[in-house]
Formats: sequence, C-alpha cells, structure tokens
Amino acid sequence: MRRKTFAYLFVLILAAALFVRLYRLDLRPMHHDEANQAYKFGQLLEKGEYRYDPSDHHGPTLYYFSLPFAWLSGQKTYAELTENTLRGVTVFFGVLILLIFLTAGQNLTFSEKFWAAFFLALSPPLLYFNRFYIQETLFVAFGLAWVICLWKFFQKPDYEEAAWLGISAGLLYATKETSLIVFATSTLALFLVWYLSWAKSRKRGNHKSEHKASQKEALTGIKKAALPLVVAILIFMAISFVFYSSFFRHPQGFLDSFKAISGYSQKALSGGWHHHQFWYYFSLLFYHKGGAHSLVFSEIPFLLLAIIGAVLSFARMSRKNSENFRGYLALFSLATALVYSIIPYKTPWNLLIFYAGFLILAGVGFVYVVELIKIRQARIILAGALLFWTGWQTYLVNYYFHSYPDNPYVYAQTSPDFLRLVARVDELSQVAEEGKNMFIRVIAPPDETWPLPWYLRKFTKVGYWTASEQVATLEPAKIVVMSAAEASKRSEKELESYVSQYYSLRPDVLMALLIRQDLWENYKLRKTSFIH
Repeated sequence: MRRKTFAYLFVLILAAALFVRLYRLDLRPMHHDEANQAYKFGQLLEKGEYRYDPSDHHGPTLYYFSLPFAWLSGQKTYAELTENTLRGVTVFFGVLILLIFLTAGQNLTFSEKFWAAFFLALSPPLLYFNRFYIQETLFVAFGLAWVICLWKFFQKPDYEEAAWLGISAGLLYATKETSLIVFATSTLALFLVWYLSWAKSRKRGNHKSEHKASQKEALTGIKKAALPLVVAILIFMAISFVFYSSFFRHPQGFLDSFKAISGYSQKALSGGWHHHQFWYYFSLLFYHKGGAHSLVFSEIPFLLLAIIGAVLSFARMSRKNSENFRGYLALFSLATALVYSIIPYKTPWNLLIFYAGFLILAGVGFVYVVELIKIRQARIILAGALLFWTGWQTYLVNYYFHSYPDNPYVYAQTSPDFLRLVARVDELSQVAEEGKNMFIRVIAPPDETWPLPWYLRKFTKVGYWTASEQVATLEPAKIVVMSAAEASKRSEKELESYVSQYYSLRPDVLMALLIRQDLWENYKLRKTSFIH
C-alpha cells in the first residue's frame, strides 16, 4: 500500500471511528461509575476544587481534560452537564488512540497500519468503553503512547524522545496509579526483545571480538541514554505532581498517589465482589452467549489473527533490534494480559490496554494471511467477511444489547427501566407546587444509590440516607426513592400515605418509588385533563 493511499484511507477510518462513537451517545443509561465520575467532575467545574482521593476514583486527568468540553458546551454547573458532553471526552480520546498509533511510524508497513487502525476504530469492546465516562479510554491512549515512546527512546535515546517519554509516562500515571503494571510489562518486553536480539546475534557470530564489540556498544548506549533518561523522569514527576496536587493547591495529593498503590494492591489481590477466575477476560472475548435465544458475541477472528501476528513477530525476530517492534508489542501485550489475568480483581474495561495491542497484532496477522492468498477474489471475500462480522458485532454490543446482560461487556449496568423511574419523578415535579424544589428522600445503601444523584442533579432539595433506621418518618417528602430491601422495613400504615411503584435499577436490584397520595392525585388529574 502506498503512502498516499494509506493517508486517504486513514482519514476515512477516522471519520468512521468518530461517527460510530458519537452516534446516539446517550443511548445507554449512566453507569454508577460514570455517575460517580460525573459528580467528582461537577465539583471541579462549579467550585474549581479537586482533591485526590487515594481510596477511589483513580487519577485526575479525566476531570481536568473534561473542563474544555464543558466550557465549549456552555455548561458551567453540574446540573447543566449532559451525557453527551461527558462521554464526548472519552470519545475524543478514543479517536486519539488512532492518531497516537500512527506515531509507530516506520515500525509497521502501511498495510499493517491500515488494518490495525481499522480494527482499533471498530472493535466492539474498545468502542463500547470509548462511550463510557471512566478513565479507561484515557489509560489506553496514554498507555499506547508510552509503549511507542519507550521503544523510540530505546532506539534513539536523545532529549527529544526523552521529553515525549516523560510526558506519556506522566499522563499515564496521572490517569491511573495502576499504570505501574504497564510500566513494568513494557520494560520487561523491551529487555526481552533486546536479549533475544542479542542472543540471536551472538549465536550467528563467529568471533569473540564481535561479542566484546556488542558489549561495548551496549555500555556506550547506556551512558548516552543516562542524562536524557533523567530528563524523562523529571518530566514524569512534574506532570504527575501538577495533576495529583490539583495544580499546586494540594501538594499532599502527589504523595497520596504513591500511598494509594498499597491500597489498590490489597484490593486487586482480594478481588471482593469483582473477584473472577484467571480466564475471565478471554472468556468475554472468545465466546459469549446469554440466554437460550441470545445471539453469539465473539472476538475469535481478531484473537486468531492476533495469534498469527504474534507468532509471525517472534519468527521474524531480527539481529537488528530496531526491526523488532512487532515482537516488542507482542511481548508487552501478552505480559500485560497475563498480569491482569492473574490479578483476582477484574472488570471488563481492564482488558482494553492489552486488547488494543492484540488488535494491532491482528492487523499484522491479517496482512500476512492476505499475502498468502493468491486469488484476488478470495482476498476480497475474506476482507468482506471480516468487515461484516465486525459491523455486526459492533451493532449488537453498542446499539442493540447496550445495557442488557446478554452483552459480555455489560457489567453492573444501569437498567433502561430505571430511566422510567427518572422520567416519572420529572413528570411529578411538573405538577408539584414546588417544582424542582420539592423535597425528595433517597434511602438506599451507596451501591444502590448511584446513579440516582446524577439523574436528580437538577433538583435542589434531595436528601440521602443509607438505611431506613436513619429516617423516623417519610414525611414531609412528597417523593421517596428506596431500595426494595429498605422499603420492606417501613410499616404498612406509613406506606398507605404513598403510592408504591417498583423499577429495576440493575438485574436483581429493585427500587421503590413512593409518591405521596395528594401528589399522585394531582398527577393523574393533570394527565387526564391533558388527554382530553
């Protein structure tokens, strides 16, 4: 493939990537994690305040990079924010992944870059979480940047490459403290590639002098890289400090980010509610079928192509280290996948950082397979079949089963039925004298409260309690939202003053909406008069 052809095709891929990410961006109800992040950002937007929380929420880049999106949308308060604005942030970084991938430059052929970019643009799981307001998309973008910059610095350890290395490392760490895993696996992959290349060169060498020359060259390279590496570390520290210290307002935040590593390590090893088996990530990608009438979800074509790409990368390992980028990427992706699989704590979005590497390897593998096929029509049929499968899976994952358990990437997702509860509360506020100022009680444990604060953000008088015992009487609230378990604790006599309705928050989690009788009568009267 020629450079000019690739350039035109890449622009089309970018346009397609942007379209599928923006299309009906508010289709899926806000996940409780998204709502949590939105509230955190709302505090920064309204008050200009952010303080790093080492026990949760991860790093601050998501919030600070959300600011220009809110400003450009003319949204200055938490109540004014919309799903499209917030998810637009991760959509932007999802597309940015493709541009960052381009910086791999000469390490891949134009054909390999085209197919890899195509897979990254339309990958169902990547696309699904690019439309999700959490840190993971930024983590993949900065993680890929770090992996490429580390390789470039290894090949050319000058101050320019050191600067990019430090910037990518700083942004990656400021996104998630768990980036230490990526730092470790990428460094290990780099060392292994160097060692394999050195071993191959030594095996073919005939003289001890060549071995000595190689050692001398390595020592010279280390000395040459020392000062630039110090610069990279200083830039990394500076960027990390700026973000974690809330732009110098809370310097303790930077130190807390290192302290948080211990807490996240304990959480990762215990797993808790998120404890899953070793094969969890690959079970999601390989094959998933929900109920009896559910369709099949599978990334098998890309996994097979990734295996071919990885095998090919190792088979073509060169004595020239500069030619081994594919092997480096394969080792990084496999090592990262292994580490994440060993850790008991697992959530579906954690697979993105290594699966992005697999997709690039799949591009390498697909080009190899196509080159083996000599019949042009067969190549077209193969490419068409892959395109069809990608489009079909993308549609199922992102637009049809976007919130339903049949989808392998749906994880504690808010049910669309919950939006009916939200709509009912909004309708009731239109007939209440106080409007959005009416008093609403919410009684539910934290895990059953979110994402309600997001959906009630425009109401000015909302009180939150975690247990029914904390509330002596439901009055004077005209609307009470309770978990089904907490509602069962109230007396029948008290509940007679309210009309009870039930909605699904998540699978097997019901919420009770209690509407005071007088408000309900007004609502029915208004609705009847509107119909007539």
